[in-house]
Amino acid sequence: MMALARRKRLAIGLVVLLLVAVAVAWRVFRVPLLVNIGAGYAAQQTCACLFVSGRSIESCVGDLEPLARKLISIHPGAAEVTASAFGLETATARYEPGFGCSLRD
Repeated sequence: MMALARRKRLAIGLVVLLLVAVAVAWRVFRVPLLVNIGAGYAAQQTCACLFVSGRSIESCVGDLEPLARKLISIHPGAAEVTASAFGLETATARYEPGFGCSLRD
């Protein structure tokens, strides 16, 4: 009986420690800022690849970093590309002939 209570306290302590570690890492590594930058980069890179270079979406997605290919979803549209990172941040790059691709506000 005593050992079960001890294990339970240890498990709760480990969960609390893990949650604190995640919160500290989230703050220290500025995850929301990195997610925002990643979504914008992927949107603009893919937009230029599609509309300036005229390549296929499969070819363009292949140019992204391996981690970005796993974490960011790309949605091409008519003269624009939207990228979502974790569903937390979304960025859209729009193509304008003669000017290339730029991020929209």
